[in-house]
Amino acid sequence: MKKLIGFFLILVSISSCQEDEKPLQIAILNEGDQKTLLYMREEEKLAHDIYINAFDKYGILAFQNIANSETKHIQAVLNMMNRYQVTDPLNGSTKIGEFTIPEIKELYLQLLTKVNESNSQALLVGLLIEDLDIYDLENAISETNNNSLILLYENLKCGSMNHLRSFEDLASLSNLTYSPIYISQSEYDSILDSPRTSCNN
Repeated sequence: MKKLIGFFLILVSISSCQEDEKPLQIAILNEGDQKTLLYMREEEKLAHDIYINAFDKYGILAFQNIANSETKHIQAVLNMMNRYQVTDPLNGSTKIGEFTIPEIKELYLQLLTKVNESNSQALLVGLLIEDLDIYDLENAISETNNNSLILLYENLKCGSMNHLRSFEDLASLSNLTYSPIYISQSEYDSILDSPRTSCNN
């Protein structure tokens, strides 16, 4: 009889534990965070695609190396989209020059025209892209309360700052001068004066 009572108590205990379990909650981003994340997905691809074009045309190794880094940036954004079940409009496409956001497609074509003019223009385009990336990432950080997104954007910004330093080094060797369009001159100078850092992509 004691064994039966003990067995019954175990069953009650298991049943109680199962009732206390709650289904897994799927994290959902608000509309603003989703829109920004989708924009960053394509902005990172724009950088990658422009740099691939520049490397193919001029053979400057820095463009290939930074394009490889941009591939990691794209994957980091896609990983975050997958985490929050945000559908990729490009469906994972790596086709050069393919975008779904009209303003990014237009910017890509404008920058590609500049890249095709000369290797000097290609370097200045690289600086402009990283200038824009840093600016957009800083805005994205300021506009969200999601810690996961903030960490992602901080890491992407870290990478963009390193890319900016690399392009500036090459531009200086070619006696080229770039004046920032998006971030302030003081921030631009501060980035160049600070050392390269290891970023967690």
